[in-house]
Amino acid sequence: MNEELVCMADIQNKIYEAGLFRPEEKVVLATKGCVLLEYFTGKTYSYRMVDLNTLKAKRLFSRQKPLTQEGYQRAIEKMLAKAPEPETPAENDGRKRSKELLAYIFSEILPRHGMVLRDNQLSLSLTMLDALWENKLALCEAEVGTGKTHAYILAAIVYRLFKGSMRPTVISTSTIALQKALTEEYIPQISTVLLEHRIINRPLTFAIRKGKSHYACDDRVRNYLSSIRHNNRRSDETLMETLTALFSGGCPIDLDGLPLTDYVKGRICVNHCHFHCDLSAVCRYRDFLRKTQTMAYDFQIANHNLVLADILSQKGGRNRLLPQSGILIFDEAHKLLDAARQMYGMNFDAAELEQLVSSAYRSVSGISNRKEASLLCGELLRLNSLLFDVIRHEAGVHYDKGCQAFDFTTGSIRILNALAAALGRLSVCFYLPRAGNAHKRLLNRMEQEQAKLSVLLDSSESICWLEYTGVSTYRLCTLPKALDFLLYEDIWNQETPCVLTSATLSIGGNFSHFMHQTGIDLLEQRRLLTVSKASPFDYENHALLYLPEDMPFPDRKNGAYLTAVLERLTELIRQSHGHTLVLFTSYRMMELVYQELSKPQAVAYPLFCMGKGRLETIDSFRKSGNGVLLASDSAGEGIDLPGDILSSLVVVRLPFPTPDPVSEYERTLHDDFYSYLSERIVPDMLIKLRQWIGRGIRRETDTCVFSILDSRAAGRYKNDILAALPDMPVTDRIDDVGRFLLSHKDESYFDA
Repeated sequence: MNEELVCMADIQNKIYEAGLFRPEEKVVLATKGCVLLEYFTGKTYSYRMVDLNTLKAKRLFSRQKPLTQEGYQRAIEKMLAKAPEPETPAENDGRKRSKELLAYIFSEILPRHGMVLRDNQLSLSLTMLDALWENKLALCEAEVGTGKTHAYILAAIVYRLFKGSMRPTVISTSTIALQKALTEEYIPQISTVLLEHRIINRPLTFAIRKGKSHYACDDRVRNYLSSIRHNNRRSDETLMETLTALFSGGCPIDLDGLPLTDYVKGRICVNHCHFHCDLSAVCRYRDFLRKTQTMAYDFQIANHNLVLADILSQKGGRNRLLPQSGILIFDEAHKLLDAARQMYGMNFDAAELEQLVSSAYRSVSGISNRKEASLLCGELLRLNSLLFDVIRHEAGVHYDKGCQAFDFTTGSIRILNALAAALGRLSVCFYLPRAGNAHKRLLNRMEQEQAKLSVLLDSSESICWLEYTGVSTYRLCTLPKALDFLLYEDIWNQETPCVLTSATLSIGGNFSHFMHQTGIDLLEQRRLLTVSKASPFDYENHALLYLPEDMPFPDRKNGAYLTAVLERLTELIRQSHGHTLVLFTSYRMMELVYQELSKPQAVAYPLFCMGKGRLETIDSFRKSGNGVLLASDSAGEGIDLPGDILSSLVVVRLPFPTPDPVSEYERTLHDDFYSYLSERIVPDMLIKLRQWIGRGIRRETDTCVFSILDSRAAGRYKNDILAALPDMPVTDRIDDVGRFLLSHKDESYFDA
């Protein structure tokens, strides 16, 4: 081994010049063109290798203690196994021919089927294909109308054809709407076209992957059907027909497409799935899971949360939820950070231990030391209540999101330790050599709660807050401070080629904000590829941006501000003859405006207000022809309202992020408030604003007026906003709104 280390200084210099070193990382081993790097995270020792020929780094493993002499030998074996084979002439030729085929599909085949060649779309798809061949992480921003979905589907198909890979492509999304579009429109359409031109020899296959709550359990369907049959109510006839078809196999087990209430779905979904079930041998859900773990599908489509859950399951040594993918594509990637905060965070609800104790009380009759178990159950309830009382008393700043930041004190840590000890003793009471399934499930729940208590006890590297879930219900929440590093270690620094795409990943083509938040900036530059494609839509001639300079500062507690918003909004609706979507950052403000506009003679057009989870309101707005829709952030992205129905989009207040414990922690990482504002707050606002503006023009023939009724948009942040949005004419005169629409709409628009 000493012979390998003779030129260690030269090796270190080479790695340093390539920009591969992290702070405090060191070379600990060199062998046969590979180098082993060691980095101490503060908790574990992380090891990765660098191939000195390609200067590419790959993560190997992490461990609690540094490597021993025996460990070095195993590390050498791992490095040699992971060292890439040099690209052969055949692979070079395959790459070249794959790019030629992809270009031919876009330029010759798709136009024959009504899909016009878009240079930006072809360029985007070729960039994605390059990233797959080079095993790079590709950040691909594609604004509305670019056609990114076709771009990444075709890039993945062509790559798999030439690479000969049998592993599925996993497409991770943020919305059910996109999942439906992928499975009902994009993939079937591409499959038909490629089959017709003999590029593929069988139809493309796909599976939609969802959580257990989205699938029917045959056993629970049978039991629920039996229970409502005894009621013999005429009102249940339609429900019984649906459930009968579900149990007999007449309809799929995916509950999302069935006319069932959320209550019924909760009663019949796959809540727990066990082999001891009477129907386990013929269980369609188990059969579905078995099939999805094979290579039977070309595409597996899931949401961000499930993909991250699969990654965390592997990390924790548990079974995979998804099969090993050949390509990982994150569509709607701008929502990935929100999903990561949910999945990497931990929630400890006040009611959890209460429910666990209730289950334990019901099961004490089956154990020998019933008295001790009963006493421990009472002790757990007392400590649980005391813990939340103490934390509520000690918690600090109150945030608008219904939460308070806090740090554990000596008193709350003492209670946590007592809770963990009592729960440990209770689990011992229920441990039996031949425990039944009910006891095993109870012990598993206790183990899960003990794991949560361990996280809370070791929270020095976490952001902690108390969240209010009701009038008198609470939960403790934690999020790792090093979330960016965890995402880098778990996703970006892996072997699987990865494509992230969205309409809003950058600010003026600069991806640094998104990269920093998600840990992608920790990846060496040579493994990263970025591209930004502008929208092909003609904003210069089809759009107008109205920025009034006479609006008061946005403060909903100020009556003059509310009056000014109502007056300006009413005039904008009159100028646009309805056809308006109004976006709010506050539910309270939206409700106040709705109350005023609902008064007689206030608005001459159908008025709709979309509350939390009321997406059906969008359909009513669409059918109205010339309605006015008041909506919150949920309508600011992911909805498609093409044509004249949406010809005026009004942003009442700039969508700055709401302060919360996470953003407050991020603020401490900056030298001063102004750097925090410019590097974190304003970029977040601009990305959200771009998403909202993207609702206005959805097709090449659409025309729309965009209005921002926030005085800061015409003042302090005007230059930032104009640089972030597509180039379009700007006015501060409200009469220009009416003149623009009059010159761009036909007579039927005004007669609606």
